[in-house]
Amino acid sequence: MELNETTHFFIGFLAFLVMAVGLIGTLLPALPGIELIWLATLGYGVFSGWGKWGVFLFILITLTLVVGEVVIWWLTNTTAAKTGASWQAVLLSIILGLIGMFVIPVVGALIGAMLGVFLVEYRRRRDWREALKATTGVLWGAGLSFGAQVIFALAMMGFWGLWFYLRALEIGV
Repeated sequence: MELNETTHFFIGFLAFLVMAVGLIGTLLPALPGIELIWLATLGYGVFSGWGKWGVFLFILITLTLVVGEVVIWWLTNTTAAKTGASWQAVLLSIILGLIGMFVIPVVGALIGAMLGVFLVEYRRRRDWREALKATTGVLWGAGLSFGAQVIFALAMMGFWGLWFYLRALEIGV
């Protein structure tokens, strides 16, 4: 397929729209976040051609995804562990967060997740102060991981923006 200016712009626009949904997904648990941004860049490469810099930039985007996932996981789990939250509390917080998201849109995920941690830790320790401490730790870790997700998402989109620009120069736009 011969890539012209219009086709390149259209493919880039579609990829950007998918990435925008991914960026929103870094803040809303119902939507995929940086994984969707990665898929959009893969789709862009497949449909627009990789060009001179595409493979290098796609590898850079992929590495950003992998490092981002590790950092996000590490932030959430180490912060939870430092405040004494058990893996059972984290698991129930995920389950109740997902349920809460559908019961009370937007804030339900947060309420459900925090309720899950508190209930497990209170049952485990029989001390509401310690349960609240663990709940606060999980909340703090979730906040840090959300911030990290946004940073990694923007970095991936920035690398793609450079790729889009360089590819446009290659096809003579």
